[in-house]
Amino acid sequence: MGSGIRAEVSLPASSPSPFDGVVDGAATVAEIARCTPADDAGRVVVEFIGDADLSVPEGVEVVFDYGGRAAYRFDAAVDSDSPFAVLDRHETPLSEAVIRDGRLRLTFHAGDLPTLRSVLEAFRDRCPDMEVLRLLQSTTTPTETDLVTVDRSELTERQREVLAAAYDAGYFDHPKGANAGEVAESLGIGRSTFTEHVAAAQRKLFGSLLD
Repeated sequence: MGSGIRAEVSLPASSPSPFDGVVDGAATVAEIARCTPADDAGRVVVEFIGDADLSVPEGVEVVFDYGGRAAYRFDAAVDSDSPFAVLDRHETPLSEAVIRDGRLRLTFHAGDLPTLRSVLEAFRDRCPDMEVLRLLQSTTTPTETDLVTVDRSELTERQREVLAAAYDAGYFDHPKGANAGEVAESLGIGRSTFTEHVAAAQRKLFGSLLD
């Protein structure tokens, strides 16, 4: 059995992506697919499934009508900061992509831990509000139990305080009970400081879980 890692991450729907300005973040979009035209490597064709009455800008066409749902298609310039482009650069195919509650949720399989770390770092560099929703590592046998001990002492007191406040406020819930600005305000710190503490704490916890 493979030793890869299945990852599910969440980013704002407005983060650099082909959907910026195309789909309202409140709309639910599923079955996102992409391809690059053979005659134009600088553009990408995107298709997705949404409600049949979805409000979309000019240039987005309905290519199939399912009744209450429809398949939409549009083309856009390739954005090197897009999370899709990040996965392409790491030669990591996208397994699933949906937009729900204003968040773009991506699922992919990283072949190894260094690749996963590199992808997550690239996501976070472009979007500090990136969240890791789930990580699942392959086991050597279907019945193997993978127990990991997490040493909380690796976190600073401030990091633990920030994580606890974020958890209690529902920051990690979906839909969110509170956003980064609200949790930061409750702690009396700036939004950027809050996201830095969360990112640093996550890196330490992921290191313990995945090493």
